[in-house]
Amino acid sequence: MNSPKNFFIIFLIFSHLSWANNLPDLGEFSDQFISPYQEKMIAREILYQVHSSPEVVQDEEINDYLNYLGDKLVSNSDAPQRDFTFFVLKDDAINAFAMLGGLIGVHTGLFISADNESEIASVLGHEIAHVTQKHLQRVIAKQDRDKYKSIFLLALGLLAARSNPQAAAGAMMASQAMNVQNFLDYTREHEQEADRIGIDILYKSGYNVGSAIDFFNTLQKGSRYSSSAPSYLRTHPITSDRISDISDRLKDYPYRYTNNSNYFHFIRGKVRALYSNDNNIKTFEKNIKNKTYVNLEGEQYALALAYLKDKKINDAEKIYSNLQKEKNPLIDNLHIDILLQKKEFAEAKKELEKLLIKHPFYRAFVYRLAEVNLSLGNYSEVKEMIEQYIFKYRSDPNLYKLLAKAFKGLNKNIEYHENMGEYFYYQYNLKDAIVQFGIAKNIRSNDFYAKSRVESRLKQLQAEQLMLEEGRKNR
Repeated sequence: MNSPKNFFIIFLIFSHLSWANNLPDLGEFSDQFISPYQEKMIAREILYQVHSSPEVVQDEEINDYLNYLGDKLVSNSDAPQRDFTFFVLKDDAINAFAMLGGLIGVHTGLFISADNESEIASVLGHEIAHVTQKHLQRVIAKQDRDKYKSIFLLALGLLAARSNPQAAAGAMMASQAMNVQNFLDYTREHEQEADRIGIDILYKSGYNVGSAIDFFNTLQKGSRYSSSAPSYLRTHPITSDRISDISDRLKDYPYRYTNNSNYFHFIRGKVRALYSNDNNIKTFEKNIKNKTYVNLEGEQYALALAYLKDKKINDAEKIYSNLQKEKNPLIDNLHIDILLQKKEFAEAKKELEKLLIKHPFYRAFVYRLAEVNLSLGNYSEVKEMIEQYIFKYRSDPNLYKLLAKAFKGLNKNIEYHENMGEYFYYQYNLKDAIVQFGIAKNIRSNDFYAKSRVESRLKQLQAEQLMLEEGRKNR
């Protein structure tokens, strides 16, 4: 986590652990210092920032792909029941990082630099190992109390500088960012342990373990042509001893050829076209013309998205006609994008209904069909569809927001505020959730069931808020 924009995360870690009148005695085990409850609360605060930050990619196709890949790896770790959350930051720096609470952040630069899914998986496996082995807890638990408090104050200053770019002390605080990073750096033993366990996770998940070395070689090769090493090499230093150790471990695993589907390359193309600085139409056109691409279809898909972003609908449609043979939901969604830009809403609705029969749980199609129906005024249709999906995906905030829009169209104000409350709640914004339920409670209505439901839920949220406040006082 080298870039200053990530230091709000560090602030959250320390603000929950250090600002108590009496710090706990540091025992041999990290659990004595950071309880599971504290870790859960830290994760909750970080997730609130994740959901509200413009620096985090809010794209269901990219996020679903990353979480699918992450969950697959976690299921083959030594903590398969542990909850993990994976998210993507809009940052072309090549980096990934693990945090308390099973949270793993991935920079868009990691997608751009990887040649295949196995390379991305090798990095995720390594970060998962950092979490399962509690490396961050071990690092924090070893710090003395005075340094602990000074790091907290520094992180607080960094947060203030980030929130107010005009602050005179901003530049000074940013220059001290590395002090915080050094505090959180893993030891050589931690890195070796994460390498060993990560490789085992990678193999058990069906990937080519040689990708771990391939990715490091790619990073080191790229750093020869720039003034500084990629962020991942700085936060996870690659020494000759470490590479030698990894190479020796790989000998214990048989060679495995993995046939990477185009799905990874389409996701990579979407990241490049929409969420990175590597999104110039001329660049994609030149790569295709000169055959300087990792994957032709992925490059064409990125170009099509870049065309659409630039309102060149006809050019995007020509590429879609060549890619539709792929039979991939990402390509199907490209077609929906084209139809919507052409304002062919009825045709988009018909296509989305067909697609949801083939892919009933593909969130991008669920969201798009709901939005199309909302634009067509089909509020009851949206209500019925989204209520079915909420029954299965109860913690998806976007579903509640769509349902709230449907209720607003139906002039059901209690239900509108009720569902906006759930939207904020599942974005970890308890304060605004309580406000929405308070508004719903005060609306005059003869619907006794709705009023009782809202009042009961409001009491639950208020009790949860009180519990959180008491927990902070006791830390």
